[in-house]
Amino acid sequence: TPPSITRARLMAASRRRRACLAVGLLAGLFILAPLSNVPAAATGWVGDRHAAVRLITAEQATGGMRIVDAGLQIRLAPGWHAYWRTPGAAGIPPSIDWAGSRNLRGAEMSWPAPSRFPLDGLQTYGYETGVVLPIALHLADPTAPLALHADVSYSACKTVCVPYHAALDLTVPTGLAMPGLEAPLIAAARAALPGSLVRLGLVLRAVEVAPEPGGRAALILRLATGGRSLAHPDLFVEGLPRGAPGRPRLTLTDGGRTAVLVVPRVHDAIHVVAGRRLAFTLTAGPGQAATFHAAPRLVSAGALPGRTGLPLTILIVALLGGIILNVMPCVLPVLSLKLLALVGYGGAERRAARLGLLATAAGIVGSFGVLALALIGLKATGAAIGWGIQFQQPWFLAGMALVTTLFAASLWDWLPLALPGSVAGTVGAVRGRGRFSDAFLLGAFATLLAASCSAPFVGTAIGFALTGGPLDIAMVLAALGLGMASPFLAVAAAPGLVGWLPRPGPWMGWLRRALGLALLGTAAWLVSVLALETGAASALLAGLALAVLLGVLAWRHRLPSGRGPAAAAAMVLATVAVLVPALGGQAVPIAAPAPNAAAHPWQPFDEAGLHRLVAQRKVVFVDVTAAWCLTCKVNELAVLGRAPVADWLRAPGVVTMRADWTRPDPAITAYLQSFGRYGVPLDVVYGPDAPEGIALPELLTQDAVMDAFRRAKDDMTGAAR
Repeated sequence: TPPSITRARLMAASRRRRACLAVGLLAGLFILAPLSNVPAAATGWVGDRHAAVRLITAEQATGGMRIVDAGLQIRLAPGWHAYWRTPGAAGIPPSIDWAGSRNLRGAEMSWPAPSRFPLDGLQTYGYETGVVLPIALHLADPTAPLALHADVSYSACKTVCVPYHAALDLTVPTGLAMPGLEAPLIAAARAALPGSLVRLGLVLRAVEVAPEPGGRAALILRLATGGRSLAHPDLFVEGLPRGAPGRPRLTLTDGGRTAVLVVPRVHDAIHVVAGRRLAFTLTAGPGQAATFHAAPRLVSAGALPGRTGLPLTILIVALLGGIILNVMPCVLPVLSLKLLALVGYGGAERRAARLGLLATAAGIVGSFGVLALALIGLKATGAAIGWGIQFQQPWFLAGMALVTTLFAASLWDWLPLALPGSVAGTVGAVRGRGRFSDAFLLGAFATLLAASCSAPFVGTAIGFALTGGPLDIAMVLAALGLGMASPFLAVAAAPGLVGWLPRPGPWMGWLRRALGLALLGTAAWLVSVLALETGAASALLAGLALAVLLGVLAWRHRLPSGRGPAAAAAMVLATVAVLVPALGGQAVPIAAPAPNAAAHPWQPFDEAGLHRLVAQRKVVFVDVTAAWCLTCKVNELAVLGRAPVADWLRAPGVVTMRADWTRPDPAITAYLQSFGRYGVPLDVVYGPDAPEGIALPELLTQDAVMDAFRRAKDDMTGAAR
């Protein structure tokens, strides 16, 4: 081949090689061009050696997508932690202000399941080893670049908490959406997000709330496990107004097929939790979490697993409540009878005194036993139950008025009272059968009148008992009965104390007449309550019948033989005349205003309305009362109707509501039970700082009411002058 041709061929080959090399270089630059933007998929770290944040994206460019995956990555030093969206008792959760961003229509941040950090009884929730919070960025224009400006606020804690702020800027250009180096971090964070219970192999059976001693609530979750093991579950509750619940207790039932999680000592009152829609996050191990919503339903304390009996403290509380019943206003009408019983044993022999006092104590305890059986029966039938509900029944009021009148006649020797033959034969076998029978009936009568009273400790004990089973009710009522009978039992144990009482004499006849008049006053009060429940006409007829009955008994007493068919017939007719109007009377609207109603109007009770008023930053005072509740009347006269409480109740920004429980009302009964109460009085103060309500003690004091006002709304100081 001539040299000229060879040279030409070599030059052509060289040109081809250079052209191929240029094309390859251009192709390589085109392929590697997106990778040159890899640093643009994340900002730099902003913070210090304890905590720092940065903004990352999963793609290097928008790629024409409407949603771009991003994340807020938090780096933490060992021992430091940041907070979840609901931090618990303290802490600042991460938040982002996107103001200043361009082409951003919205952003949604997701939250992996947290861990629990208890400290001195406080519960906080968060992340300890760092976390990536996935963010879905919604673009306004998918064809335009995304310019992000994020102002991030959060806090990190170890032994102290430090607030942090970071300003982060990141631009995501248009172009092919190739994965960035941080894409695996965001993918792993999304995979760890809580899913559904079904994904964990669990089925939610029930979410309940039950009362605990002290008025607190306990949340109960029942889950069907399908045989899977829940070794160390945790539950995080969102939506409660106050505090952060602690770690739940796990109980397995049905051979391990049902898991029961109990969150004890919830800070909110039962009525706040019951029916409130809450969010739950359940963790069952690393990377295993579920989120769901539910509204707990109210159940009795007997639903709490592991409750095998009454705590000793409840029995002690019931015993103290029974002792206090002896000095409560509800029992004042029968204090005279108790006094007469003690005086009647002055100078008597010790054995007779002891037996008489024991008979009165037996009447008290036996009557509490009857009340316990009645409450157990009502609860078994599903009826609404409460302490003092018998006073809501006209037949009970009429019957008590009749019995009170008969006791007054007995004190005047117009009518001898005695127990049925078999019982009287046992009680009065020693000496003075009528005396011991009277003592027994006296104890029973005192109990029936005292049963309208909710004294200190009584409400707590009754509330705990009525949420339990039959044995709980029986034991608490027995303890109450022993407490109320304790003065008689104490004197019976030391009968020498009777010697300190005045010796019987002619003065006792005058005392019996005076006490009989006091009992007639009690009968008149019962008839006045009957008038509110059945109408004035029925009550007037019952009152006239009682007057006729007294007249017949007086006439019968003056008969030579003390008996006679005409007298017996008149007694039967008078008794029927007392009871029939009560049984046939119709309920009438009840208006039970406060003593100063003209200057202090009360609105009807409206539970939904009171929460709307609280949302308007009003203070609402709710008074649950009844016409037959003497303690309620004492509260009105001694506290609510007197300065400074009365001035505060009339102050601007205060709304007063009255719930009258004289007649049965399911709404008021449910409201009482939501506070763990089963009787009146109940007074509750609501306000902007106490939206769940502050329940006051049964026997009000000015200090307790004023303190509740201050706690409900601090800026009310000085509102009443």
